[in-house]
Amino acid sequence: MSSKTDSIKPKTVRVFDLDDYEKLLKGIQIASCMITESHQIVDEQSVLKRLNALTINGASDGNCCSCCGVGPFETRAQQTAHYKHHWHTHNLKRKLFGKSALSLGQFNSRQDDSSVSGSDSETESTNSKPASDLFAAATRHCKAFFTNKAGQVYCVYRCILHHKKEDLSTDGEGYAWIERCQRLTIPGYQRWAVLMVSGGHFAGAIFSAAVPVVHKTHHSYVTRRGQGQAQSARDQHGNMPRSAGASLRRYNQAQFLEHVQEIIASWSEDLIGCSLVLYRAVGSTNQAALFGKNSPLKREDLRVRALPFPTRKPTYKEVKRVHDTVASIEVYETMELFQKALIAASGKTSKTTDSTVTKKPQKSPGKPIDRAKSRERIPRELPTQMMSSEDEGPCFIDSETPVGWIKALSEQSSKGILTNSRKDLLIDNNSISARSSCSEQGILEEKKTKKKKKKKPEEKQEKLKKIEVKIPANVKKMWKAISGNEQNSLETIIETWEGDLEEACNTQDPTDGNTALHKAAIAAKPDMVTQILTAGGDPCIKNHQLQTPYAATPHHDTRVAFRMFQANYPEKYNYNKSQIPGPLTPEMLEIEKEKKLQQKRAKRLREKEKQVEKNKTNHFLHLTDAQKVKAEMPRCFLCASNLPKVPFEYDSYKFCTVKCLQNHRNVRPLHKSA
Repeated sequence: MSSKTDSIKPKTVRVFDLDDYEKLLKGIQIASCMITESHQIVDEQSVLKRLNALTINGASDGNCCSCCGVGPFETRAQQTAHYKHHWHTHNLKRKLFGKSALSLGQFNSRQDDSSVSGSDSETESTNSKPASDLFAAATRHCKAFFTNKAGQVYCVYRCILHHKKEDLSTDGEGYAWIERCQRLTIPGYQRWAVLMVSGGHFAGAIFSAAVPVVHKTHHSYVTRRGQGQAQSARDQHGNMPRSAGASLRRYNQAQFLEHVQEIIASWSEDLIGCSLVLYRAVGSTNQAALFGKNSPLKREDLRVRALPFPTRKPTYKEVKRVHDTVASIEVYETMELFQKALIAASGKTSKTTDSTVTKKPQKSPGKPIDRAKSRERIPRELPTQMMSSEDEGPCFIDSETPVGWIKALSEQSSKGILTNSRKDLLIDNNSISARSSCSEQGILEEKKTKKKKKKKPEEKQEKLKKIEVKIPANVKKMWKAISGNEQNSLETIIETWEGDLEEACNTQDPTDGNTALHKAAIAAKPDMVTQILTAGGDPCIKNHQLQTPYAATPHHDTRVAFRMFQANYPEKYNYNKSQIPGPLTPEMLEIEKEKKLQQKRAKRLREKEKQVEKNKTNHFLHLTDAQKVKAEMPRCFLCASNLPKVPFEYDSYKFCTVKCLQNHRNVRPLHKSA
């Protein structure tokens, strides 16, 4: 049964899909599981009459019970015991509703019948249980259930039908529910607002049917991760921390509330036209953002309703998901499928709660670790003392002592042979155990020797010698010509080459992994670099140091040769892997040279200006204070630097800073002249 109920997937219909929704409304009726029995309406006057009738026929002395017809009582204890009995309370309830009282025998027989039926008649309990479970699940559910002419059962969220304060009666036909469902087809009633606030995140949107008309999101740092509402609660109780982070958080909290209220105030006209305002705001701080003093929303408004299911972090995507789920209607083809799904859903929740309850006591709660304290030392048992020989004294048996050592010691003592030390016994015992497990140790030793052999560099060199590739003589000749001092000898070698020239250019030296192009680049021979590139030398091959030919050379001219070859032959090689920065034409090279020359000239001019300024400052410093006052270009009297627009001065002396003024006063007193 559980596999079948799990596989039940209802069809979903959106409220704003009017064609599909209007089909469901044909012959709409409230589901039978939602209808309760009609309550007996009892008037106040009838109750008073019946209460007066309880004492009319009774005894005048008050020692008898007029409700049950019992008495007179011999003692006060018997009377109080009777009034506390279930039989008396049951008869009182029956009299209030105009029914005759039961005798003690009838009351006891009724109780016996109910206990027997509860214990013995399993068939009746099994038949009545699904109906009661279904009614309990339906009345407590966050959805309302309806049926139509086609026999379909569909579920609608209660929050889009009525407010919690509105009591829609489930007596009789349930016309109020049907009217609320039919009202959703009117276009004005499909304008909803969804607002969500949590942890410094705000997200809201106003939807017209399925289309979002207005939406907005906002985020600010309000709480530390994992703290939740603990920080704001601490602030309210007066124990607020005074750190920089806490003050920043409180400031952001106030700014966040203002910003959210400004957003809602700007939406006030749009919110007036909404038929529903669905919100998710847990806690006083989050609710203050939506229902503050200046907010147009009020909790007393019947349009404002809380979301009946948990949500994720407030984002625009989550707001759209919430709107879609609230507007969705689950449709079951038959009543049987609906009952199975509803009871299965309620059964799953109960199973999960039972499992959690049973599993919790099994888990032992872990002790909280105090990082400030040092770890507790575990108490260990002392080794047992055993006398081995008179010379050596006591011998201790611990975890390192092998199992067979005591047996060997006893055998030797029985034969009259005692070893001089415990070490000899351990060696003998180890030799015995080694014979038994020789095969295992042999395998382990082989593995250890293999690991040790890998670490030796001599064996690596031997392996490399075995794997060495034979390099042809003409390739070696070309490498020799590249590394030599001759510049134009490579042309004759390329012209008189026999065989595959491209393969020869790309063969790597086994010692360092360099190709002919690497060697020419390192040797700083740009002409040979262009010759090898035209012959087929690949600039993308890397040596043992993972360097391309361009990266291997530090010389400027050879790098220029690589870039100029790329400009002439842009599609010959994959230059992205060669680490060449880009093509370079002769015109671009001339422009770069001119830029460098201009930079050098500007540098020289700056140096000249600095030297002139230095000479002027030195000349000004050698002047006396009287000469400094008469100078054409006024400068600081102490450091000879240029003065600001409003200089610092005392008497007729001017300075660039206050420090210069103070130092000048300390060096030269006022009554002295320079």
